[in-house]
Amino acid sequence: MTEWTRDTPASGLVITQPKQGFRYAADAFWLAGVALDGPTAKTAIDLGTGSGIVAFLLARTGMDVVGVDANARWAEAWRRSLAESESTVDFRVGDVLDLHAPPVDLVVCNPPYFMGHSGPVSPNPWKAAARTESTATLGDFVEAASRLLKPTGRAVFVVPRAREAELGSPLHPWRIHRIGSQRSIVELSPVPKTCETTTHPDRGDYVERLYRLASA
Repeated sequence: MTEWTRDTPASGLVITQPKQGFRYAADAFWLAGVALDGPTAKTAIDLGTGSGIVAFLLARTGMDVVGVDANARWAEAWRRSLAESESTVDFRVGDVLDLHAPPVDLVVCNPPYFMGHSGPVSPNPWKAAARTESTATLGDFVEAASRLLKPTGRAVFVVPRAREAELGSPLHPWRIHRIGSQRSIVELSPVPKTCETTTHPDRGDYVERLYRLASA
């Protein structure tokens, strides 16, 4: 039986997540902050939403957000979070390979960290599903984002620095924000643009600004 915790990362928001297993970290706020630091979006999809933290942070701004995850174990957490939060997200259990929805302005994604079959898989099912590719690869997430975006939309991914080069076709890297020594947040566009790359420490003015954007 899953033991749940309740966290309040922002005003009017309660996130339910397992006490033992995958739990959101700073990446979620960096991803939401970069997503909000750009063209105004009215509609969004969060691929591999997990606890729904990023989806909820976007929904707090008035955005219509869909959160999708293949792990059905999250459904109970979503139900509890929705019951206690002031914002609403349309959560769905499903695989990105089979996802179909009307085109949106924004797609966000914090995909599994490790490539499938690249090393030991956590014995904890929550961590295994969130940390290691199983039914979908990083390329599958990018392809899904391309399929779901409006021609004028953008996708924002947070990935390990070592996997940054895997992001691309059919989308095009537009801005790359390297945070600390391990993470990259990559903005992708359906149309080619000149790519800009910046590097920031994982503590300091830039990340504090992202936290403010995400949780204001």
